[in-house]
Amino acid sequence: MTCSIFSDYKIGNLTLDNRIVMAPMTRGFADNETGEVNHLIADYYGKRARYGAGLIITEGMAINELAKGTYGIPGIFTHRQTLSWKKVTREVHQYNTKIFAQLWHVGRLSHQEILKGHTPVAPSGISASGNVHRLRKPFQPPKPLSQAEIYQIIDDYRQAARNAMEAGFDGVEIHAAHGYLIDQFISEKSNHRQDMFGGSLQNRLRFLDLIIKEVKKVVPKNRISIRVSEKKDDDRDYVWEQPEEMVHAITEILSKHRIKIIHPSVENYGVALKNDQRSLHELFRKYWRKTLIAVGNIAPNEGADIIEENQADLVAFGQLFIANPDLVIRLKANQEIFPYHTKEQLKCLN
Repeated sequence: MTCSIFSDYKIGNLTLDNRIVMAPMTRGFADNETGEVNHLIADYYGKRARYGAGLIITEGMAINELAKGTYGIPGIFTHRQTLSWKKVTREVHQYNTKIFAQLWHVGRLSHQEILKGHTPVAPSGISASGNVHRLRKPFQPPKPLSQAEIYQIIDDYRQAARNAMEAGFDGVEIHAAHGYLIDQFISEKSNHRQDMFGGSLQNRLRFLDLIIKEVKKVVPKNRISIRVSEKKDDDRDYVWEQPEEMVHAITEILSKHRIKIIHPSVENYGVALKNDQRSLHELFRKYWRKTLIAVGNIAPNEGADIIEENQADLVAFGQLFIANPDLVIRLKANQEIFPYHTKEQLKCLN
């Protein structure tokens, strides 16, 4: 039977009203000192829920005090941060939309001026390329994590996930993409460790493996999404040498933990990888028959085909949801979809 992008979708005991996802996007409107969110952020997410988004995945939330990479990043590691997110979940749930909290640690992609004098951390003491977002200063050499510190961060992910569920979220997404901390462990370029967390691909994936193991103690397995990518925010030329080996290894870990959702991130959906004739989503579809989220500059009229052709199970839109809070209604009615304008819309919530 052919499925529609507007048909409901079940993931275990979680039912989405449709297959349209609001993708996670950093906005930077949280209180910079406390990491708490306010009514403007509740209204922002609530408006997308009111107009019919099936699932919202929030902007990344810092899982501890060293996890953020720029100004205005919300947190989910203090009691007051957790309470502040309840405004958001209550607003969203009025409209039967489901909402996942994205758990985030940027690792070396930060700066001591962002971290109140603390040095950014990473698997190895290798600096990232480029400048810190909004601060516009070069990334600093990070502090290599000890094993004790690694296990503390793993515990921080579990506690952040627990806090998210306490705040009323329906699930969580673990951000393991884009060259942030988990991805820094996965990449052979940023991970030069010679212990159980470095060297072989299996060892480099161990950090993600252990985070999932802890998070699923406090969040149902069918309510955990894993976001992964080949692309790195600090290294535009980076590619996986053996994409199929990487995809297979990642799906093996997720299957071991009985995770149900994977969210591969690409700039442009459907484009072949440099070292493979297939796209990232095609590769994941080969090894992953559970919930697959398509994302990556998807055109409004492309989403329906992706679902109908079973290329993916859910379709995520990012910037189009900023420009069109009522995107779902516009898609249903075949109305005009307004383009996203960075200068006008990046600096405001509406």
